[in-house]
Amino acid sequence: MNIKIKISVLIIVLFIPTITKAKSDLDLEEHIVITGTRTAKLLSNSPVLVEVIKGETIAKISQGTLAQALNYIPGVVVKRSAKDGYNIQMQGFDGDHVLVLIDGQAIISPTGSSADLDQVPASNIAQIEVIRGAASVMYGSSAMGGVINIITVKSNDPQIQIDYDISQYQGNSIEDGDINQTIKLNAVDNFYGWRTQLNALVIDDQGFDYDSDTISQDAASVEKKFITLGASKAHEKIATSIKYQWLSDKKQRDTSSIPGQSQVIFYQTDVDQQQVELGLKSTNQLKQPWQLNARYINHQETSGQSNGLRDTSIILSEINGQKVFQLNNIELVAGGVVHADQLDQNKHADNLIEIDNEKRESVEAFFQGNWVKSDYQVLAGMRGQYDSDFGWHNALRLSTMKNFTFGEDKLQWRAGIGQSYRVPNLKERFYVFDHSALGYMVLGNKELAPETAESISSSLTFTSSLANNAVDLRSDISVHYSNTDDLIDSIIDVEKSAESGLSIYQYQNISKAKIHGVDISTELTFQHFKTQLNYSYLSSEDENNERLLSRPRHQIKFNMNYDIESYGIELITYAVYQAGEKVSDSFQGIENNEYLTINAVLNQVLTDKLSWRISVDNILDEHKSGSANSQNLFDARPVSSRTVSAGISYQF
Repeated sequence: MNIKIKISVLIIVLFIPTITKAKSDLDLEEHIVITGTRTAKLLSNSPVLVEVIKGETIAKISQGTLAQALNYIPGVVVKRSAKDGYNIQMQGFDGDHVLVLIDGQAIISPTGSSADLDQVPASNIAQIEVIRGAASVMYGSSAMGGVINIITVKSNDPQIQIDYDISQYQGNSIEDGDINQTIKLNAVDNFYGWRTQLNALVIDDQGFDYDSDTISQDAASVEKKFITLGASKAHEKIATSIKYQWLSDKKQRDTSSIPGQSQVIFYQTDVDQQQVELGLKSTNQLKQPWQLNARYINHQETSGQSNGLRDTSIILSEINGQKVFQLNNIELVAGGVVHADQLDQNKHADNLIEIDNEKRESVEAFFQGNWVKSDYQVLAGMRGQYDSDFGWHNALRLSTMKNFTFGEDKLQWRAGIGQSYRVPNLKERFYVFDHSALGYMVLGNKELAPETAESISSSLTFTSSLANNAVDLRSDISVHYSNTDDLIDSIIDVEKSAESGLSIYQYQNISKAKIHGVDISTELTFQHFKTQLNYSYLSSEDENNERLLSRPRHQIKFNMNYDIESYGIELITYAVYQAGEKVSDSFQGIENNEYLTINAVLNQVLTDKLSWRISVDNILDEHKSGSANSQNLFDARPVSSRTVSAGISYQF
């Protein structure tokens, strides 16, 4: 069936229930958000447009990590890397330009590069807040493209919750009968006035392969372990907290064999990461609250093909804090960050030190004021950063919001104009990704220059109640434009690729780049039914009017939540359609440049303590052709497989 016909049928079928289901006396759901201004505000009162996804939904659609959950969020492009990790794009900026936070603390890779979303646990989440577009003034160098803030649950009620899931790849298992397992544990208790919490997540994934007759496998076997142990206590004037996090991530995937020998070469990743955080904050949130956080990360990694392994050692230290001042109807926020990281890398085979104790340090300070009136707001901010390698950088931004009311209907106009910047990180300058067995290499570039951008955005949000308050409607339309100097991207070197037979990429500056687009979203809420449809269009070009690679021009996301209260059942269906990537001249042709994936989850609450669920991911089994790489054909489809999962949750 043609993919466009599939989309039409999907939307028609999923919209049918909206005709038959009505709601009664249900107001538009309101959320408290903090990401737009760094302080707590009602979603409708944020001068910056924030997208909110509830933690309950994330828990039902995720298989343990954040990668799958973000495919549910409008305007977020999730891509699988050749290393079996995941990263993202927002408004044309890749994961190196999108800052991912947990409770306001960055979880970017310690090298300063994009976070591997497959190394971020999707457990104990209260909600996810998303800002699309430039946010460097509020969040610094890595937020040129936006911010994703994961807000965790902070209940003080003692509890123990256990989740167990099993899943199986349909038709693509490496061995018949392979079963994947995910175990989650969340425990909260109080000891001598200290609130303590333990979160543990274990993932055992067997991987999959499209063609069992070849040596190379398409998805690695994975063993992941996440443990977070935290304690906090409120004293008379301040609250203290301490948190320890441990990540173990082991992956292995057969890639090739040595000619004339039976020995199989495999790609592997072995990560051990430990993190310690300390926090202080004022207990009186009404009188100029403040907070101070410090953290230390030790990241040890062995990766590469089995006959060419590399050891990487990464150390990160950081202290950040902020204070809020309230002057009548003006809210002021001031803060700063002191940051340092270190990178070492050596190659096993040659006992060669490739990166020897490379370091960078930075100091940042920011200040913003939010002038709040009954029907409009103005948010202005500035940020300065001194980097040990690149000197001073600064950015200014001005945002505004205006409310219009038409009876019971409400229209909100938001707009922003300003600057952003980003300094090259250690990975982009020094890291060597030699994955020849996977068909590619990525090389760092010591000559990279910092990026800067000027951007403007505007959005309209319309909320209304329809059909005698039986239906709530929310519609958003937003436009964005960025003019970027020295945009950093990994560019394929055609000549070196032709000589080596590999895809050789190197980080380079694109002297000028223009990125602009539009996002349109409509959400309908009934009593037992909620549906959202989002369309994103993106145009991105360099100084020669050539389109930038790896950025889909069109994206459609559709999701539906349907409740059958009498049986405690919730049905979630969501679909992603992407099309129109720029194809590099290094490919011999195009296998596919559009795809549609559909996913479905059924969850049933049996008692106030027990629930179960079943899901099917990638129902259409859309995935990259197994022969695309060997034939040097471009295929935009993800490395994925149809997967059937079942799980159970019990709360003691």
